[in-house]
Amino acid sequence: MLEEQVAHLKARLAADPENPELQREFDALLRQLKERSASEPRNAELHKEIGNLLFHQERFDEAIEAYQKALEIDPKYYKALYNLGNTYYKQEQHETAVHYWHMAIESKPDFDHAFFNLGYHYFQKGLMREAIRSLREAARINPTAADTHNYLGLAYHSTNQLREAIEEFRKAVTLSPDDPDYRYNLANSSYDANDFETAANEWQQTLRLRPKDSKARNNYCDALLQLGRLEEALQQIEMVLAEEPDYPPGLCTKAELLEKLDRKDEAQALYKRVVGLIEGKENWELLLRYVRRKLFGEPPEAPVPSNVVPS
Repeated sequence: MLEEQVAHLKARLAADPENPELQREFDALLRQLKERSASEPRNAELHKEIGNLLFHQERFDEAIEAYQKALEIDPKYYKALYNLGNTYYKQEQHETAVHYWHMAIESKPDFDHAFFNLGYHYFQKGLMREAIRSLREAARINPTAADTHNYLGLAYHSTNQLREAIEEFRKAVTLSPDDPDYRYNLANSSYDANDFETAANEWQQTLRLRPKDSKARNNYCDALLQLGRLEEALQQIEMVLAEEPDYPPGLCTKAELLEKLDRKDEAQALYKRVVGLIEGKENWELLLRYVRRKLFGEPPEAPVPSNVVPS
């Protein structure tokens, strides 16, 4: 009951953070719980909920103290262990966070949230084998968590396990069909697997949900180009460049389209413009090499889709 009360108030405040009445209600509940803790000093859940309220207010040192009080009462209280890990993670003490998430799992082996946090942490660190192991376990325990499937798909994609990535993104889309990120990621892996039809369809769905996403629209054009739907692609790329006239991937995609339409002089002019925009700038080396091959007539080693260059 107490946990639900705190969670409900936090959700209301998150939805309306500027509401002074809710903030007063939040402060009153925190005072109430602290008063109760004085008369119920052995109530581990009470200390944990005080920690949750303090965490929500970003009073992390005080939250840690509250969680540790809960653990003094019940050293295996997995929710306090997990939340203590979350708090240390917020303070960028990542190894300490990982330690407490592992302790939470030791206390509750089927705790999918802790496995997810470990997987997310390893993913951010580029430790994909560990990320896949943790996220796969989180998905096994709770197969209805769309975000878990999405991050597992991203980890698989990063290790070029495209079939597995597509499978996970499809699960995420099935669970949450109106999330544009899941649609985008499914399109991305499908493109790299040479399934341009699915890629085009999923980027089109991304644009339905997020119409001003220039990167998704550029990638949609690229998939249409691969399908030979050149006039549709040209129409879409003009929409991209109307919003961002100097967007290098968009200019490159348009140049590729013009080449296919046998408008080679216009294509060459666009490739030169791309070089002028990105030469000497960080993170554009892959696209720059590709464009230079185009300009100097050397066959590229492989197509460079716009979705692998920075936006």
